Amino acid sequence: MYRTLSCYIRSLNKDEYESLRELCRYSNNLYNVALYNIRQHYFKEQKYLNYESNYHLCKENENYKMIQAGVAQQTLKAADRSFKSFFGLLKKASKGEYRHKDIRIPKYREKGGSFSLILQKNAINIRKGKIKVPMSRAFSKTHKPIYLTLPPILEGKVIEEIRIIPIYKGRYFKIQYCYKEEPLLLKQDSGKALAIDLGVNNLATCLTSDGTTFIMDGRKLKSINRHWNKRKARLQSIAAKQGLKTTKVIQDITIKRNNRCKDYIRKTARYIINYAIDHKIGTIVCGYNPEMKKFLKLGKKNNQTFTQISFSDLRNSLKFLCEYYGITYMEQEESYTSKASFLDQDPMPAYPTKENASFSGKRIHRGLYQTSTGQQLNADVNAAANILRKSNVVSLEALYSSGVLGTPARIRVT
Repeated sequence: MYRTLSCYIRSLNKDEYESLRELCRYSNNLYNVALYNIRQHYFKEQKYLNYESNYHLCKENENYKMIQAGVAQQTLKAADRSFKSFFGLLKKASKGEYRHKDIRIPKYREKGGSFSLILQKNAINIRKGKIKVPMSRAFSKTHKPIYLTLPPILEGKVIEEIRIIPIYKGRYFKIQYCYKEEPLLLKQDSGKALAIDLGVNNLATCLTSDGTTFIMDGRKLKSINRHWNKRKARLQSIAAKQGLKTTKVIQDITIKRNNRCKDYIRKTARYIINYAIDHKIGTIVCGYNPEMKKFLKLGKKNNQTFTQISFSDLRNSLKFLCEYYGITYMEQEESYTSKASFLDQDPMPAYPTKENASFSGKRIHRGLYQTSTGQQLNADVNAAANILRKSNVVSLEALYSSGVLGTPARIRVT
């Protein structure tokens, strides 16, 4: 399987940074050239211009000649992939699976901006722990070579791809190493499962098929976003008065916020996976609706809070770790799981439905659910139990016979 290591590029001198920025600018220009050809062909012929045909149109361009051939071809393929996604959405819309008005044709990148340098295996040259950034003959005549230090953890690894990503027009550079590693497959019990209900204050409410519950606290993540929004709003108003769209301070606090959020989400995923490994849980079921962030009407503040939490990052982290450790991961459509009563075994139709769904229980207070018999339990635990019931991956007779769902412990990630 493939793994990715990300870090920032440091310890280069001024000339080397400027050379890297220049290469990224050529890559950005080439992307726009490739996109222009595809767009014009689509407007005139109403057909897709494939990569092979576009390559012959772009290879004589001056931007193509300033980048190493392998890197330039990856830039062309990036433009090609963006249009393939566009046509894929058109096919979905023709089948009624997507709305036509939500589809946008790929747009050009900002003029004078920067785009990533993608190095495939045949363009990666590593000697004595140093990576030489590939350059074309025309570029190397006027620029000195650039060497990047390979992280010690990657020594002996088979690196398949390297991506040099410019941030804020080349003020910073992030480098990503994609390498192969054999998964550490563990022997887990397929008869045990763990369900996850995603939220804001309760980032992940977890329930096992044995009845154990715990909540991964999300209030710190909410606080990080709120603090960033307040600072950015103040700084943005100052920048607007100066005729600027952004400033160095805004960029710095945004990078810090992104890193803190990513760190918190990765630690949350790691805690859940470690819990599953320690208790021999063989299946993780995560509740998810594909359009959960569309058409929200939670109010201005709640909409902002909900949309800025990257649930997809958490789900992707869980999915990768499950694959690495040999745990089955699945996502379950979660409509009506918060309204239905688990202990009363209310039916849960899939959304949207023409049936008149009625439920025996109800939420009587924030975070508190009451069943038809008057029993009270945590509302998110009830939702996680319904997600597990809806997935139908394991038997839940033990939970039904106990007639009770435990009070969850709150886990705060540091």
